[in-house]
Formats: sequence, C-alpha cells, structure tokens
Amino acid sequence: MLATTTSQASAPHRRRAAGILSAAAASVLLLSACADAEAESGSAAGSGETITVEDDHGTHEIDLDSIESVGAFDNRSFRLLEDLGVELSVAPRGLMQPHVHETYAEDESILDTGNHREPDLEQLAAAQPDLVITGQRYSEYYDEMADLMPEDGVILEWDEGTSDPTTFFEGLREQVTNMGEIFQAEEEADELIAELDEALERVESAYNGEDTVMGLVTSGGDINYAGPNQGRGVAPLFQEFDLEPALEVDDESTDHEGDDISVEAIADSDPEWILVLDRDGMMPDDPEYTAADELIADSPALQQTSAIENDQIVYMPQNMYITEDIQAYTEFLNDFADALEEAE
Repeated sequence: MLATTTSQASAPHRRRAAGILSAAAASVLLLSACADAEAESGSAAGSGETITVEDDHGTHEIDLDSIESVGAFDNRSFRLLEDLGVELSVAPRGLMQPHVHETYAEDESILDTGNHREPDLEQLAAAQPDLVITGQRYSEYYDEMADLMPEDGVILEWDEGTSDPTTFFEGLREQVTNMGEIFQAEEEADELIAELDEALERVESAYNGEDTVMGLVTSGGDINYAGPNQGRGVAPLFQEFDLEPALEVDDESTDHEGDDISVEAIADSDPEWILVLDRDGMMPDDPEYTAADELIADSPALQQTSAIENDQIVYMPQNMYITEDIQAYTEFLNDFADALEEAE
C-alpha cells in the first residue's frame, strides 16, 4: 500500500478579533475614528470590501466585513475551511470524524445539524449565518436552507462541476478559488490548486495509455465494482486521464457501495491496475471494520490478476469517502503517480 502524502497549505487565515475595551475607551476611539474619517472624506461611511462570486445558482455580492457567522455543509469544504482558519457557527458535525476533521468535529460551540439523512435545520436558523457553503450530501436541502437564511445572508453551492466526472477537477478548483477569495486566503488556495495540478501532470505523464484499470469500492466486507463513468471516487480519474477500463457494464451506477458484480468477473477481466476506495475507512475504530487491503489480500479469485501479481494496486486515502476534497485527491494522485513511475 502506497503512503505518499502531499503537503498542504499551512498558513491559516486568521479572522480579526476585536479587543476588549472599557466603555469609556471605546467611546474615545469611536469619536476619534469618526473625526478622522470625516476629515479625510467628508463622511463617516465604511470602506468594507465587497466581492462578486459566481456559484451554481447565479451571482452574489458579498460584503467581506459582514461575515461573522459561517455555516459549512459540503464535505469537500470542511478541511479546506480548517486549513484557511475559518471559524464555523453551524455544520453537520455528524458527518465529521475527529481523526480527519481535527478542528471542527468535537467543537461543541459549532451547532450540529447532524447527518444528511435527517438534518436538524433548526440549528441553521439558530446560528443566523451570514454565509453558508453547502453541497454534496446536503444539496437536496438547498431550497429549505435558503429559506432559513437571514435576509442579508448568502448561501453558496458549487456542485455542478464536481457532480460530473468529466469536470470534477475543474469543479474542485472553482470551489477552492472562490473560498480563498471570500476568506481572503488567496495564497493558500492557490497553493492547494498548484499541488493538485502538479499531481495531475505527474499521472498524465506516467500513464502509458494502454494498461487496463479496474476501480473497486470495498464496503461492509464486500469487494464491489466501480465503473469508469459513474463509479464513486474513481470515475473522475478515468475521465481525466482516459484510463483504459478493464471491465465495462451496461448498468453502471453511482452507488456509494459500488456495483454488485462477482469477484470472479472482476478477476476474469485481469486488470493491470486496480484503484480502490475503502468506504468503511471513514470509521477505522469500528470493531467490524476490515481494511480494503485485507479484503483484497483474502480474495483468492483476485490473486492471479496482473495488478496483484505486479503489485500495481493503489488505495485511496482512508478518509476519502468522507472528504473527497482537493487534499485527498492530491494525495491519491501522487500515490498513483509514484506507482506508475515505478512501473515504467
């Protein structure tokens, strides 16, 4: 199992904190500030920056100085916001794991709407967020969430690009670019995108265009097929690099557990490369959990495939199923590139 890890942007975006002043001192400062402003411009108008942001639903004007309460509901945004140092007021902490989301998962100050199956959206209303980032598992609740936003609040969603495997990586770039601008962390966002692009270029250069590739999803102790057009986790890779599928089926789905195709059929296709998403890896402490590499090693039918005989099997990061973010894909792409380069 390969274990290359891509470095991530480490410079956090720090929000301005107001100093604690006595009432008298605060009054003096306020009067002084007003006098200075009037002397310079003849008015006491603020000078907050406003930016224009495009998302799946149109154009939004955002006053950056007005953002005090932030909600996040798109799994792909959680670690990005952590890296940018953004404090949240509301989020589905039920979709987070402490070993993955080290800042947010156990922060009791963040109101918890729970997972996407039965979300407690009253928590969203209670937080009165100025800005909400939503999408992915929470995308079906967009309209309901929009109705609960404060009058001047903005709700943003970038799901169209990442929902289509043919535009997935461009969708990641769009989300990261916009959030870097919104939270005034363009440098950190640009660094994450540059790392992704470098990893993409490595795979593009190393793949020979001929070796056959199989996508797999392990879940609940089963090994399932993940197709090149819709397969969870792997479809963007097939589309981006025009990987040669070892097996194609007519009824391929986007099922989060993969498609139920016999291991024998998978083995008969004799893939030269196998790419694996470990769905259950999101909860490694579960006593029922069996890691993907163990499941595959214990499958007699797969042992005679070229991929296993030549040690050409690459596992996605253990957290991939609950992240699927730019950091996770960058890590995996570098692992894949390492393996491809070694096989040359």
